[in-house]
Amino acid sequence: MHLLVGTLPTTDILECEPATLLDYVDHALELRRSRAWTAALPEDVFIHYVFWPRVNDERLEPCRSRIAGELDARVTPLDMECAAIETNYWCAEHVTYAPSDIRTIGPVGALNRGTGRCGEESMLLVSALRAIGIPARQVYTPRWAHCDDNHAWVEAMVDGVWRFMGACEPEERLDRGWFDCAAARAMLIHARVFCDYTTGSVDVSPSAGRQGAAILQNLTASYAPTARLTVTVTDTDGAPVPGANVRFELLNMAEFAPIAQLAADEDGRAAIELGLGTVLVHASTPDGFGEALVDTASTTAVTVTLDAERRDDDAWTPLSVSAPAAGGSRAAALTPEQKAVGADRARHAEAMRVERLESFARQSATGDADTDAILRLAGGNWPVIARFLEAGAEPDRMLLLQALSDKDLADVHAETLDDALAAAAAIRDHTMRMLADLDERTRTDLWRDTVLNPRVDGEELAGDHRALQQRFGADRIALFRSDPRTLWQEMLRGVRDAEDDEPYTGTAALLSRGYGDGPHRGIAFVTVCRCLGIPARLNPETCSPQYFDGARFVDVQARESDRLVACTLTAPGRDDTPRYGVDWTIGRLQRTPYGMDFSTIDLGDVPWTDGAAHIRLEPGTYRVITTTRLPNGSQLAASRTLRVADGDRTIALDWRRPAQSDLLAHLPLEDLPLIADDGTDTPLSEVLHGRRGVVFILDAHGSEPSIHVLDELRESLAERPDPDAEPIIALCPHDAPVSAPIAAMLARLPRRFRLWRCAEPTADRLARITFVDPDKSPVIVAIRPGRAQDDPLTGIYACSGYNVGSVELALRLNRV
Repeated sequence: MHLLVGTLPTTDILECEPATLLDYVDHALELRRSRAWTAALPEDVFIHYVFWPRVNDERLEPCRSRIAGELDARVTPLDMECAAIETNYWCAEHVTYAPSDIRTIGPVGALNRGTGRCGEESMLLVSALRAIGIPARQVYTPRWAHCDDNHAWVEAMVDGVWRFMGACEPEERLDRGWFDCAAARAMLIHARVFCDYTTGSVDVSPSAGRQGAAILQNLTASYAPTARLTVTVTDTDGAPVPGANVRFELLNMAEFAPIAQLAADEDGRAAIELGLGTVLVHASTPDGFGEALVDTASTTAVTVTLDAERRDDDAWTPLSVSAPAAGGSRAAALTPEQKAVGADRARHAEAMRVERLESFARQSATGDADTDAILRLAGGNWPVIARFLEAGAEPDRMLLLQALSDKDLADVHAETLDDALAAAAAIRDHTMRMLADLDERTRTDLWRDTVLNPRVDGEELAGDHRALQQRFGADRIALFRSDPRTLWQEMLRGVRDAEDDEPYTGTAALLSRGYGDGPHRGIAFVTVCRCLGIPARLNPETCSPQYFDGARFVDVQARESDRLVACTLTAPGRDDTPRYGVDWTIGRLQRTPYGMDFSTIDLGDVPWTDGAAHIRLEPGTYRVITTTRLPNGSQLAASRTLRVADGDRTIALDWRRPAQSDLLAHLPLEDLPLIADDGTDTPLSEVLHGRRGVVFILDAHGSEPSIHVLDELRESLAERPDPDAEPIIALCPHDAPVSAPIAAMLARLPRRFRLWRCAEPTADRLARITFVDPDKSPVIVAIRPGRAQDDPLTGIYACSGYNVGSVELALRLNRV
């Protein structure tokens, strides 16, 4: 307990009940006494990877005793390796993959909900392994180099060796996962510990930097070829800049996203081990920055010069970004018997998960459609939601629940709901008077979404609204209501910048401790405004805090002299709509907690009409990035830095054009059969009917990669329907029932498709003749028909496993 109090982030100490921390302490010590494999661990391994309560940035709640109670009988007769595998099956019986919002739900919420992102699945598995005394850690690549997005998985220490596995994706052997080939192309892979205690068995050096209270351990060399890159930061006179912030950034989702951050030493140097590909080295101080694009496959040292001058030459600069070369699989091979057993157990686990959620729905059913929809989303948390609804008849009870996210419903506490409702009741009359001139629909929407709603962004709900109302006297409340900018100024004076990036645990706690970073200050401003009856939000594009003045939302940080500049974006030469966060982004140069850098603006909802998009920007320096992802994972990109000042302007976006040879493969295909509804074999040539098409061979059991692919297909078809390039969806094995996650994703597609089946030998053959891994599901192949009767089908693109963006890439290449 002394170790926790001395090393946990301050926010945990302030917000976490002592009984919660004591629960973790007692459970870990009991494991140390009673379980042989835990007793044999070195002390530092036990501290960091069994005892430690925190896995990432989740809410800390007692959970390990509960999990251990369900697992003990299953794992006690087993050795460590089999126990780790069995624990992953238990996780799959409770949780499967589903995309969701950015907030990281903890193990309790994931168990209630039955679904989670990869970060949430891996958090559950780490917690479950630690609950039975097996050392475990969450492993994370912040961004992939060869495709967009990121991923998290789990390592368990078995008999002194770290072994990897996909969370909630159990197999009959360790060291298997759909991500293993992707990990061989990673630029950075890390794990985290939360204190520097060591007896020599745990490396607690920040080899991948720090993130708030976490020390990041660089694991890249365990998965991929690497090189050590040394950066020297100098000023314009060539003198070293000690303490300069050095960020290593990958071009991912059309922005340079940080994957690691180090501080330069007294000689202005920082060094890190990275994969073999292109990285942007961004060095900065509060007043200036410098950058260098480096290919670590050929460069091991670089000097970056800080230049405080503005960089607004307003010209396009080509950027060639190389992804690490594809590597071989590290996965342990499965025997046919192990594959069959694993598939059968996966089906059983999914059936148990679905039945568990259905049992919640049966227990909570009221017969009222709206109420039952809310209770179904709450999953195992339905008793909390039901009691809240039953406690009174105020309309705001249902409005409050409708304002919350699906994820919130699964882990919100009764005290938080009661607090939000009581606080809203205290200021309702004031808000309604303020909104009296608006129509009823607008008034209700503003009340629900920007006053009643306790959630501002991705923070944990703290249940502190009544405390915040009582914090301010009547005179200050009247002042803040008359001019919310005075509240912002008070926050600027009273909340200093935090030195560490700690989790946000509530506005009342932030105001009491007197420090927090810029985003936390913005969340706090919005929260206090809502508590005082002032509609407020974060700007959907810039995330700047805004308040409603009776007619519109006003950016509280904007100066009255500032005028937004109208900008027209065009995409000459493109016959499709550029996708923000995939094909292009725009970011503003500003001071950040880590120095000067470009911060990407969220323009995802800005529509394009007649080849143009219209936006409004604050005056300042901006960087536009455009990129085209090639099939090998590399990118042809360009950047343009420009100054936005008074006067409307047009910004023509420019994309580098790849040669057709860079895009298309030419793979002769066999006319393999798919299986129709009536069980008959139908050759691919007949399935395609002479048209172009993309064949998706998906896992009928509902693996995470197959769910990802269907979600991407849904988005792509909604944005760009193409009847001349029909997606061909086939499920494998051909005799497996359609899992609930697959059925749910198929139902979300914008139109119905004929569902084919694919025999396992056919899927294996299609993968092998297109030179992709037959052991990876799903398999995607873009196909062109032959020009004559006897011409073979031609594969122009193929991949197996999951690569973010592979669906859109296959569909796009099939249009070439």
